[in-house]
Amino acid sequence: MKTNFCVITDTHYYDLALGKRLDGQQKTLNESGAVIDAALDKFLAYEDCDVLLIGGDMTCNGERESHEGLIKKLRRVQDAGKRVLLITSTHDYEQQINENKLTWGGQIGVVEIENGEWNPGMTRREDLRGLYDEFGFSDAIAQYDEMSYAAQIAPGLRVLMLNDDGNVDGFTRDKDIFCGLYPEQLDWVREQVKAAEEAGDAIFAVIHHPVMPPFAFYHHFSLHDMHGHHENENIRNALADAGIRLVFTGHTHMHNIAHYTSPAGNAFTDINTAALTGYPAPLRYCTYEDGVLDVHTETIEDFDWDKGGLSAQEYLKEMYDRTPNKVVYGAAHDFEVFVNEANGFSVRRHQIEGHKFLIKCAGLFLERATLGTLGSLLLCRHKLPKAARKVGIVELTTDLIRNVFLGTGNYSKDDPMVKAVFILAERLQKLIGKKLKGTFAENLPELFHTVIFDDGTPDWEAKITLKG
Repeated sequence: MKTNFCVITDTHYYDLALGKRLDGQQKTLNESGAVIDAALDKFLAYEDCDVLLIGGDMTCNGERESHEGLIKKLRRVQDAGKRVLLITSTHDYEQQINENKLTWGGQIGVVEIENGEWNPGMTRREDLRGLYDEFGFSDAIAQYDEMSYAAQIAPGLRVLMLNDDGNVDGFTRDKDIFCGLYPEQLDWVREQVKAAEEAGDAIFAVIHHPVMPPFAFYHHFSLHDMHGHHENENIRNALADAGIRLVFTGHTHMHNIAHYTSPAGNAFTDINTAALTGYPAPLRYCTYEDGVLDVHTETIEDFDWDKGGLSAQEYLKEMYDRTPNKVVYGAAHDFEVFVNEANGFSVRRHQIEGHKFLIKCAGLFLERATLGTLGSLLLCRHKLPKAARKVGIVELTTDLIRNVFLGTGNYSKDDPMVKAVFILAERLQKLIGKKLKGTFAENLPELFHTVIFDDGTPDWEAKITLKG
C-alpha cells in the first residue's frame, strides 16, 4: 500500500492584526500568512496526500492572536477532509525562567515581567494543548504527556510527534537542558516502537530541534539548540537503537539530510527542513511503500503579496539575502541591529557585549572589503584569480550562508571565487594556524571545504528504509 504525506516546519506565523510590521532574521514574518496560505493551497491540491505534519514553532513568538489566526488557516485543511498533525515548540509560548521573572526576546522586543505575572497577549505553555487539541492530539493512539503523542498516519505507518522543549509546567526542568528528550520519554519511545513492530507497522518521529548537527560545526556556536547540549549524541544513539530510523526536525531553518550509524550498528537519518516562512518555503513530499520512504522537496510557486514584480522564489531569496547585509551594517553603524541579527544565529548579547569596538571595526572593514582587499593584506593578491578579486566579502558571505542553509551544494572546484577562498584560507592557516589549535577553526581550508561542499549528501531528496 502506498501512503503519501507532507512535512513542513517553523511556520512562525505572525498576525498582522497585532498592528506592528516586523523584520526578522531569515523569516518573512509580515508575509507569513500569505506564504502559509500558499503552502496549504499546494498541499490541498495533492489529490493523493491527506496528512500534513508540522514540526513546531507555529508562531512568531507565542502571540495569542497569531495562534488563533493560524488555527483558522489549519482548519481549512480539515474542512477539506485532510489531517494536520503537529507539535509545538519554544516560539509558541512565553518562557518563565524562574518564579519571579519572565524573559522572552525576539522581533517584538524583550519582555520582562516581575512577580510571575504573564502578558495577557501572549500564550502560556499550558494553554497550547487546548488550542491545538484537534490537530493530532485528540485522535492519538498513545500519549506520553499532554504534548507528545503517537498517531497512525495510515495502515502500516505510524509517527511519534515528540515535543522536546525541555519544559515542564512552564519552567525549565533542567538548566543544562534547553531542549531534549528526557530518559522516561525515551522509555516511552521504546514502548511505542515495540507496539508498532507487534502491529507490523513502520514508525518514524517528528521532533523540533535537531538531533544531528545540520552542518559540520553547527554545534560549536549553537550547542544550546541541540538536544541536551552534550547529551545529543546519546539521544541520537538511543533513538537509533530503539528502532527509530528517521526523524524529521526543524528549528535551524536549514535544509539538510544527515545520515548516521550508531555504535551498535543501527542506521539513523535526521531530515532537517528549512522554515516554511523563509527562502525557499519548502515542503517535504513523502511517499511510503514496501518499507521505504521516498522524500522529495517542493517549494511554493507564488503567494498573495506585493512582490514588486519578482517571482515568489526571487522575492524570498531577496528577503533572505538581506540578513548578512544587516549584520554587517549593524556591526558598523548600529550595535542594537547587530545584536538582534546575531540572535537569529544563536549568538547572544552577553557573548558580544564586551567586543563592541572590535565588532564596529570589523563591520566598517567588511562593508568595503573584497577578496582582492584580503589578498593584498595577506600578500597573496597576485595568486587570486582575476575574476574573483572584485567579489565583495559581504557578497561572498551571503552566498556561502545561503549555500549552507539551503543545502544545495552549488559550487564547483573550478569556480574562481572558490579557488580564491581556498588560497586565502591556506595563507591564513600559515599565518595564524598555531593560534587556532584546539578550536573548531584550527584547520581553515578544511573548515571552508565543509562550508562550501558540505558532506556530499543530497539534502533535497532521500530514500530511507523504515522497515525490513
